[in-house]
Formats: sequence, structure tokens, C-alpha cells
Amino acid sequence: MKSFAEQAMFYRDYHQNKTNLYTHLIGVPLLILSSMIFLGFFRIISPNLFDISLAEIATLLMLAYYIFLNWRLGLMLIPIFLVLLWISALISYQGMTNFSVWFFIVIFVTGWTFQLIGHFIEGKKPAFLTNARQALVAPLFLIAEVCFMLGFMPKLKTLLHGDPTIAPEAVVTPAEDIK
Repeated sequence: MKSFAEQAMFYRDYHQNKTNLYTHLIGVPLLILSSMIFLGFFRIISPNLFDISLAEIATLLMLAYYIFLNWRLGLMLIPIFLVLLWISALISYQGMTNFSVWFFIVIFVTGWTFQLIGHFIEGKKPAFLTNARQALVAPLFLIAEVCFMLGFMPKLKTLLHGDPTIAPEAVVTPAEDIK
């Protein structure tokens, strides 16, 4: 499995324009929310034992994957994903009602609209069309970009945007990176 830095460098090549980045900051959370709503329609229930949605399972798996790739960034995604999961549960818990299905469709289409507008402005196709796994990297990449905007993780920022001669394995992101 490629490291986060290697995956992020590939993803970065498709997202150089700041406007594209900003549209993704809106579009990606909307697409995550719509996916959670859809997966929330499907539940695994054992009476008197548990009731869990596929959205909850998928969220746990995704967060574990992100923490594995970069634990600091992955931990930052936990509250974001939990809020999105909570919103999706409010919408999908009653099943496929007219409201929940239409809400899912509107959020899904709006998310993709933001994504595609960003790529139209960028003049590049979405990264996942080249490598489908890039769709999974988007949330971690975007939280990293927010950290860079706030002045955190300068070594990772240098690796991804600054000095291309640094090998991805050379960046370990020690504690001083988050200062």
C-alpha cells in the first residue's frame, strides 16, 4: 500500500487550482454525507443485541484507514465524520421515505456539481478517473490542505507542495510538524 504522501502527491497533481480546492471543500463533505445517507438505509439488526447501519460500519472502516495512513490527519477527521454520520442518521434512520430519498439525491447531485465545477475550472479530469482509490484519499488530502492553510504540518506541506526532491518516506511528521 502506498503511503499517504505518495497518494496525496498523485491527488495534488489533479488539484492545483485554489478554486478547485475550495469547491472540493464543499463537494467532498456533501458526497460523504450522501454516501452515509444511502448506506444508512441498510441496517444489520439483531433484536435485543444490536442495530447498526452500513454507514456506521463504513465510517469506522474509513476512519481506521485514514488513521493508518496519517494518524494526526485521521484523528482530525473523526469529529467531522461523526457530525456527518449523525446528520445522515437523522435523515436515513426511518428508511427510504420520500424526504430522505430526495434529500440524498439533492445532496449527491450538489456534491458532484461542486466537484465537476472545480475540475472544469482546473481543466483536468477528476483523479479517481485515473485511479479509483483516489476518491478515498480526498478527505485526508483536504484536511491536510486546511492544516497547511492554518500553518500546521510544515514538513508535510513542503513535501506535497514545495521540494519535490524529498522522498515521501523521509517525512515522518514528528510532533513539531503540528506546531
